[in-house]
Amino acid sequence: MTPERRKRLVVALAVLSSATFALLAHFAIVDGLPASMGAFLSLIPLGALLAWAVRRSRRPVLAGLLLAAAAAALFLGWPQLERHFPDLFFVEHAGANLVLAYIFGRTLRGEREPMVTRFARLLHGALPPEVERYTRGVTLAWTLFFATLFTLSCALYLGGLLAAWSFLANIASPALIGAMFVVEYAVRLRTLPHWERTGVLGGLRAFSRYFASARLETPR
Repeated sequence: MTPERRKRLVVALAVLSSATFALLAHFAIVDGLPASMGAFLSLIPLGALLAWAVRRSRRPVLAGLLLAAAAAALFLGWPQLERHFPDLFFVEHAGANLVLAYIFGRTLRGEREPMVTRFARLLHGALPPEVERYTRGVTLAWTLFFATLFTLSCALYLGGLLAAWSFLANIASPALIGAMFVVEYAVRLRTLPHWERTGVLGGLRAFSRYFASARLETPR
């Protein structure tokens, strides 16, 4: 199998796994699956985040101890989690969007380099001024996008619209993120017609490469 076909297979498997997880989570939240299954599913995003944090932490021993403490708390609190697992899903969805809005938005302050400009440099190196202006605008668009998802998530869940919230969190959000990449690519073709073209998957790879190599830092 060629490297290109292997990449396509990995992408296809990732999309299939994500879609399966989203559907299972949705059915668990709207009472289509047992509570134990819902509790288990709610731990998958948190577990993935903790694994990344332990791997990227500058203090792996401390991170390992905190992970062990979290596992012990989970063991003792499993019955409570089964009864309230939708709350954990909500915290994960709303929290993820809030954190992403902050991560993107903070790079627009002062003389900092906008997040999407960093992604572009990972792919292309030096950037002309018009590309820097464009990527700054895209960074702002992503900031507003994640802030909007956070607001909608809070409004639906705290308003008691559980089924509508679950549809937003598990079905609509991934679709909207994919749509944002597609729309941005279409706008880029019109705004920067002569710039080197990097497709939707190229943008996703830049995003993944940046966060895969990121280290945990204290917010400043």
